[in-house]
This record gives sequence, C-alpha cells and structure tokens, in this order.
Amino acid sequence: MRDEKLVGMSPLQPFASDWNRAAVPESEQWNWLAVEIAEVQRCAAVGDQAHDRLALILLDHLVEVIIGREVNVRLTLQIADKVIEEMREFREAGGELEDSLSLLVDKHVGPERRKKLDDHLPERTKYLVQMGVLSAAERDVLDRLHEYRNAAYHRDTLEGDLISDLVLAYRVLANELLARHKPLAWTMAASGGQKIVTPQQLRGRLVEGVEVDLRAMAGRFHSHMVERVQAIASAVGEAGNLLGAGGDEEPQVPAADDEMGRMLTELRAVSKQLPSWTKRAEGLRSKASSLAGLMAPFINLDRELRRIEPSVKRLEMITDYWVQQQIDEIRGK
Repeated sequence: MRDEKLVGMSPLQPFASDWNRAAVPESEQWNWLAVEIAEVQRCAAVGDQAHDRLALILLDHLVEVIIGREVNVRLTLQIADKVIEEMREFREAGGELEDSLSLLVDKHVGPERRKKLDDHLPERTKYLVQMGVLSAAERDVLDRLHEYRNAAYHRDTLEGDLISDLVLAYRVLANELLARHKPLAWTMAASGGQKIVTPQQLRGRLVEGVEVDLRAMAGRFHSHMVERVQAIASAVGEAGNLLGAGGDEEPQVPAADDEMGRMLTELRAVSKQLPSWTKRAEGLRSKASSLAGLMAPFINLDRELRRIEPSVKRLEMITDYWVQQQIDEIRGK
C-alpha cells in the first residue's frame, strides 16, 4: 500500500490526545512499588486477619499496576488511530493491504475500547489473554481475586479464615506477573537523589522467606471448602426437618409459599447438588500441579456455594434465635 497522505503522517501513537496517560518516565517508576512490596511482606508476616486484609488490598493494587503497564506497553506502540482509519478506508474501498498491515487494522484498539480498558480490570485481563500475555485460567483467577479484594475491602463479606490463603496465592501469582513483565522504558534518573529500582530487582521479593508448596496450599483450600460444604449440608438437613416439623413444641414454620417457606424449600432442593459439591471439594487436594490449576476449580465451586450460603447463614441466625428463646423461657425470662 502506498498513499502519500499516510506516508506523511506520524506512524506511532505513543500517547494519543484522546488518551490521558502519564509520561513514560513517571509511569514507569518502580521505586514506590518496592515500598508497596515491602509492606505486603510486613503485613503478611504479622499473621492476623487485620494485616492479612491490608496485604490483600496492597497485592490487588500491585497486580492492577502491573497489568496496566502490560497493557500500556502494547497500546503505546500501536499505529496511530488516524493512520489505521486511513488504511481501513483504503481496504474498504477495494485496495489491497499487505497481510501484516491488514492484521494491524484488525487488532487495533481504538478510543472506545481504550476507555473500557482504563475503566475495567476484566477488560484489561481479556485484552492480555488476546495478546498471549495471560492464559484464560490466569485471567479467571486474577478477576476473581480482584472480586475477593472487593469483598474484603468494600463489603466485608469475605470469610476471615480464607484471607490468609488468598494472600499467599496472590503473592505467588503477582510474583509471576512481575517476573515476566517487560517495561516500555527504563527510568534512568529519580528526583531527590533516590536510588533507582528496576523490575529485575523486585522479582522474587513477594515470596521471599515463603515456602511455596502448592500441595500444602491445595490442602488449605481443600479444608476450607470441605468445611463450607458441610455447613451447607447441615443447613439442608435442618431445612428438611423444619418443613416436615409438627407438634406443639416444634417451631411453627410458615407455609411453603411465604418468604421463610421459600428459603427452606430452596435449601432442601440443594440436597441434589451436595454429592457433586462434596466430590469437588475433596478433589481440591489433588490440584497441585499449578496455581491456576488449583485456584480455577476452587473459584468455580466457590461461586456456586455463594449463591446458597446467604440462606444458610440466615437459617443459622433464626435457629440460634429460637434456641435462645427456649433458654430464656426455661430461665423464666
């Protein structure tokens, strides 16, 4: 393809005017990431839930930064929007482009998608799968770990005994991402005479002093999931008893067409899925070949259990209330 208008245009689009990015030297600083990694190590070493939550939040931010830089490396070097539009119009008018140029047109990320990439982590991880940077399994794990962070940070709905396990898994995965990252630019100076930190110097720091034993991690996620399935099984049995309860001394359960009855009916219906859930929970012990191979089945089962667990917790609260009422009656309160 030869077009004088295209030849005279700047072919690269380092930071487009419609794409508000920081300058390369500033965005590629690694000094502050070294501080963040040190804080992750410090918090994770304390060993209590409060510091594990802080470590999870910091890790999530660190991973988002690395993923953002992976995206920027590729978008910064793509052909400018106007050049791509000229080539697209040329092709649509019947002109023939070389295969390499036609591929650039098809893969080009325009302003609308760049906006989505800026606003949503799943869009960035999807793009990196398309670019061959992440596997589909890694993307699923990263997106779900981000949801876990939101559950801990925004909603406080994450189980306390799960957080430390998630921190360990996140440290391993973030370290792998950092090890494979190839920066767009190397900062050769820092303000205030700060010592320069390069990505190579950060590799391995997230897992320093940590024995990364995938078999042990599989055992921890297995134990956590087995406990949750057992809690659901107990609630399913209690729901069945209440729906069939009778006698003056039994709690008066509303009919199956009201809110309480629907909740109990929903719980009892889960009995059909319990054998599958139990088998999958037990199978987590054998998922020790890779981190993604362990986390993906855990995440899939976790998503299914979370649909019914609010009803399990509500039933636990109701039965606790009934028990307390009976105790109060016996004591004459």
